[in-house]
Amino acid sequence: MLLLAFVWLLYGTIHSFMASNFFKNIAVKILGKYFRFYRLMYNILAFVLLIPVFAVQFSTEKETLWQASLYQSVIGKFISVWGVFLIATALQGYNLSEFSGFDFGKTQEKNEFKNDGLLKYMRHPIYFGMLLLVWGMFVADASTRSLTGAVAVTIYLFIGIYFEEKKLIEVFGEKYKRYQQEVPMLIPFLKF
Repeated sequence: MLLLAFVWLLYGTIHSFMASNFFKNIAVKILGKYFRFYRLMYNILAFVLLIPVFAVQFSTEKETLWQASLYQSVIGKFISVWGVFLIATALQGYNLSEFSGFDFGKTQEKNEFKNDGLLKYMRHPIYFGMLLLVWGMFVADASTRSLTGAVAVTIYLFIGIYFEEKKLIEVFGEKYKRYQQEVPMLIPFLKF
């Protein structure tokens, strides 16, 4: 389980580092005029690096913590599907061509403050959907490997949220600070 936790946290560290302004400034110098492809390269690399993570995840021996009932399995799968639905709904609020990098930098870093759609109810609906997805998987199968993955992803997401919000404050200043006070981070209608 330590190897599994390590690869998840290593993935999260690489993913966050590549999204940082520090790394982007280095990439601008290295890539020059090709920096417009950075977002696409970032997304492709993030996807490719998930392959060995999932390989370790699913090759790790499945040790059941308790025998999940049919009822528990159905609830877990429902939670996971709800998470996927939330992610898909949240993504509709973005320009997917820009988000994925397939616009090849044509709309590079417009820095438009968005607080519509699901962003009216929570600041990070994609992350919340990811949490529902991984914890639903754990509820469905109650194994050590799904628990390890869920805990590692949760730790990574909270660290990622911390750094992302610092970056958003740099970009949007007081506007984002007010937004933080008015809209919960993850769970709608709660201060969390």
